[in-house]
Amino acid sequence: MPEAAGAPPLVVAAASDPGQKRERNEDAYGYQLTPFGGVFVVADGMGGHARGDLAAKIAVDTVLERLTQEAPSPALVADALEEANRTIFAVAKEGRHEGMGTTATALVIDFPFALVGHVGDSRAYLYRGGLLVQLTQDHSWVAERVRQGLLRPEEARDHRFKNVITNALGTFPQVEVDLLGLRLRPGDVLLLSTDGLHGVIGEEAIARILSEGPLEEAPQRLIELANAWGGPDNITAMLVRAERVEGDEKKPYALLLSGEQPVYIRARSGDTAVALPQRPPRYRASEIVLLVLWILLLAYVLLHQR
Repeated sequence: MPEAAGAPPLVVAAASDPGQKRERNEDAYGYQLTPFGGVFVVADGMGGHARGDLAAKIAVDTVLERLTQEAPSPALVADALEEANRTIFAVAKEGRHEGMGTTATALVIDFPFALVGHVGDSRAYLYRGGLLVQLTQDHSWVAERVRQGLLRPEEARDHRFKNVITNALGTFPQVEVDLLGLRLRPGDVLLLSTDGLHGVIGEEAIARILSEGPLEEAPQRLIELANAWGGPDNITAMLVRAERVEGDEKKPYALLLSGEQPVYIRARSGDTAVALPQRPPRYRASEIVLLVLWILLLAYVLLHQR
């Protein structure tokens, strides 16, 4: 993979597929490597005949153009998505494409940090140390009910309103953008996906594929698995692995990201808690205590046999 001059190495792999039930692919994705790292975008167009594919392409092109021209910041990520919203809304109005819109998830690698801007129900995940965690929050009717405690996650998965999006680019003059960031570690993999992938196969299956084989083959393997389970929607997967993470830590926004956990800078839901899962200890505390007692008892018996 070619690298931008001066950029730490990144491995990038992406693929998209219309799925088994759709006649055309309304997903779009794109990326560009930069001196600070890179910009990566995935979008899932909505509207069918209303040109969801055009909305997704506008979102990707607008965000890439805006975020590769200036030094990254959370505010700039939000501005880029807001600009895409205004452009899509204007195009929809002028072209009479009522209902045209798109989700969008944008990732900016600004070594040693990663910034994510998000609208809709596409997602960003972090795969670290064999564990996969969802970073973004879905802007959908069912996801909001789950966060409110009104639906259980298992009920939401097959709910009849699971495809109802409550926040998207282009559907209204203004849009609410979620922003989050985290400090990267060497070997971190970030996944951007549309709901044709994560809405069909679960996190355990995604993590297993990421743990097996070359990263370059993983997007196509993920798509093949989603299609094997019916492929009801367009499917897009983009993977970005940081080989090294050296960079300027004295960025204006860096103070917010000084800890080990991802930090929500702005969340539409108001719920800003994101915690990386921890590997369970190999042994429980009770097991360790029993082992120590057993060793002491054995030592006592051996000593008193003399």
